[in-house]
Amino acid sequence: MLKVQVFLRDDQKAALKGISARTGQKQSDLIRQSVDLLIERANVNDDAWRAATRKAIGIWSDRTDLDEASSDFREAARRRFAGSYGRT
Repeated sequence: MLKVQVFLRDDQKAALKGISARTGQKQSDLIRQSVDLLIERANVNDDAWRAATRKAIGIWSDRTDLDEASSDFREAARRRFAGSYGRT
């Protein structure tokens, strides 16, 4: 294991101490568990993003009207957000 120093706010330290007292777990163990949860959540979100991206690949490959559709979309955006495009 590697040593890492972190600064906690007073309320974080007090809550950590309270959880440690209630559960009987060391504060350092609780911090490691928290880091593991954070890493797991980040990986889950990463995997979900990748899966969604893979599913989206090629969904419009059979469309032949993309140039016209994108022009229509851009024009609608210009009308709706005229101030952003320099028009008033």
